[in-house]
Amino acid sequence: MKPPAHMRSHRRRSGGQRWDEHNSTRQAQILEAAVALIEENGPTAEISIQQIAERAGLARSVVYRQFDNREDLDAKVREYILDHYVAEVESLLVLDPAKTAEELFHEVMRRVVSWASEHPHLYRFGQHGPVHGHSTEETSLSIGRHRVAETLWQQFSSWTGMLAIDVEPYRPLVYGLVGLVEGIVTQYIGTPEAQRPDQETIARMLTSSAWHLFAGHAADRGYHFDRSANIAETLAKLFADAAAQQD
Repeated sequence: MKPPAHMRSHRRRSGGQRWDEHNSTRQAQILEAAVALIEENGPTAEISIQQIAERAGLARSVVYRQFDNREDLDAKVREYILDHYVAEVESLLVLDPAKTAEELFHEVMRRVVSWASEHPHLYRFGQHGPVHGHSTEETSLSIGRHRVAETLWQQFSSWTGMLAIDVEPYRPLVYGLVGLVEGIVTQYIGTPEAQRPDQETIARMLTSSAWHLFAGHAADRGYHFDRSANIAETLAKLFADAAAQQD
C-alpha cells in the first residue's frame, strides 16, 4: 500500500535535501583538497584533477560531476579562499568600547599581514582569474577590497550616525585605505623573505597610516582625538560636545 501523497512528497523533499547536503560535503572536500595542493605547490603549479581527487579521497569522476569544468572549479576555489580571508578580517571589525581606535586598526592590520604571510600562495592564486558568482573583469583582490570596505564603512557610518555627523563625502577614503593596505601587503609578500621587515613592523606602519588618515580628516572638521583614549571615552566626548552645541 502506497503512503499518502503528502508523505511521498515529504520523502522526495527529504531525499533531495540529503542529496544537496551530500553534494555540498563533496564540494567542500574537493575545494579543501585543491587549496591544500595550491598551498604546497604554488599558485602557478599545474595541479591535475586526478591529484585533487586523490587528495580529497574521491574518484576523479566525482570531481567532474561536482563542477562544470576546470575553469568552474578554479573559480570556486578562488571564492572559497576569498570567503575565508574576508571572514577573518570582518570578524575583527567589531566596536569594542574598551579599546582605542588605534588598537582596533592594529588588530585588523596584524591579521591581514599574518594571513597573507602564512598563505602567500593562496593570496597570489586569488589575485588572478575569475571568482565564482562575479564577472570576469573582477578579481579576488577587487572583490575582497569592496567587501571589507563596505563592512568598514557600515561600522564607521553607524558610529557617526549616532552623533549626526555627515561623513558621506569621505566614503571613497575607506576604499582608498583598503586599497593601500592590499597594495602594501602584496608588495610585502612579493619581497624575498631575507629582505622583508618583520610582520609587526608592517602591521604597525599600516596602523599608523590608518590612524593619521582618520585623525587628519577629523581635525579638518574640527574634531581632535586623543590617540590614547579608548572608544568609549572618545564617543562620550563627542556626545558631550554635540550636546553643548545644542544648548
